[in-house]
Amino acid sequence: MLAEERRFQIREVLATQRTVTASDLCDRLKVTAATIRRDLAVLEQEGVLVRSHGGAVSRMSSTNFQPSYGALLRTRSEEKRQIARAAESLVLDGDTVFLEGSTTVFELARQLIHRHRLTVVTNSPTIVCELQRSPGVTVLCTGGDLQKDTFYLSGEWTQRALSEIRLDKAILGISAIDPAYGISTANHAEAQIKKMVSKAAKTRIALADHGKFGMQCFAYVGPISDLNILVTDSGTDSGYIKALRDSGVQVIVAESESPAFRIANQKQSSKKH
Repeated sequence: MLAEERRFQIREVLATQRTVTASDLCDRLKVTAATIRRDLAVLEQEGVLVRSHGGAVSRMSSTNFQPSYGALLRTRSEEKRQIARAAESLVLDGDTVFLEGSTTVFELARQLIHRHRLTVVTNSPTIVCELQRSPGVTVLCTGGDLQKDTFYLSGEWTQRALSEIRLDKAILGISAIDPAYGISTANHAEAQIKKMVSKAAKTRIALADHGKFGMQCFAYVGPISDLNILVTDSGTDSGYIKALRDSGVQVIVAESESPAFRIANQKQSSKKH
């Protein structure tokens, strides 16, 4: 694991529980105490935390924590690929879909390059660049103000474009999802885009890895019942999945493609039969 990804995960932990011990971080990240001490020292210099005896205390606001796009790309990358593969079947040739500017949705866009008669509307420069290579996909970019940290287009121009379209499906990334509170994000402008896209679409699909559950961020988007389908990975707690299904949301759990996972499943199947 790269140092930047470790430090991003430490930020995530502190955003939810405010304090953490060095021994807990060693167990979570599978690294030595010396490595954790170096990471905590760097994060203290950046103003993220204050080191204490045996651990650290957060100096961040948990509700507006917004990692960089580069850090997000490298975090839980395998889970995001699993989610993208599972979500691909939800997009049909001939659909008009909105692909939001999140790193998980970007992984889905990479799966759609060989589609035919597909129209994609997006506020993501990276998705535009990815799909420009596809002869069978028509790409429409909303325009707008570029949020440089998250590589996301938002603002008045984006909202004006979204107000004039209707979509078969909206595919959204999720920053934070809590069954009781709902869906939220760290940025008010991003929350407004999610709301407008949801209203414009017949079907609303969310992609969220297990790290997004049980979280609450600054800007409220809507209740979980606003979603029609949510695709997540197998690391998501079963209690969250049940709460979503009880609210009427179809939940698709993407399965791992690792050899160890397939072997474990084969053993379980043989026991049942």
